[in-house]
Amino acid sequence: MNPYTLTLLRHGEIDHDGRLIGLTDLPLTEHGHHQLGRSWQRISSLAPVTAIASSPLQRCREFAVKQALSGSLTLKVDPRFAEMDFGGWDGQPVADLERVHPGWGEALADGRLSPPGGESFEAFRTRVLAGLADWMTEARGSHRLLVTHGGVITVLMAELLGTDFSVAKLMTVQRGGFVQLSMLEGHPAYLLRLESACAD
Repeated sequence: MNPYTLTLLRHGEIDHDGRLIGLTDLPLTEHGHHQLGRSWQRISSLAPVTAIASSPLQRCREFAVKQALSGSLTLKVDPRFAEMDFGGWDGQPVADLERVHPGWGEALADGRLSPPGGESFEAFRTRVLAGLADWMTEARGSHRLLVTHGGVITVLMAELLGTDFSVAKLMTVQRGGFVQLSMLEGHPAYLLRLESACAD
């Protein structure tokens, strides 16, 4: 199998107002649209995109559909690339969560805590990795782009770079930013670049 570049593009800004947003289907703000447009220009200038996949949530899907149509690119919209299902926590102020469950993010990632009515971190990780494995068998070309969410990107970076989730989380991809990995089957991924959103 030939090497290829995998770009993980995080959706742009949403009107989250300090709340935890998982499967709540919020649209991008005007600034969020601008962020993705600028990042797409930067990504395309590095190498033409040959295939696109996306989360089905509006903040990812609308942009992915637009780019796929304008570039006549193959698009896969897969629910396995959606953000984690936070159940009863979805839409709650992050400050309130931290007050009730100090260190909830770390407890979630190591399996000590699961959101009420949502999915465990291991279930989330398993579905994301299965989605990527399936898409990689279908996608073609040397530059594959996934439009998705912060949690999904961190899971994929941890797996592909062979590091802990807590370490991958330190390499945060800001909203509207992206990370690029060089991929070759049977070999660890190689980090090419990590860039914040270009639009200010």
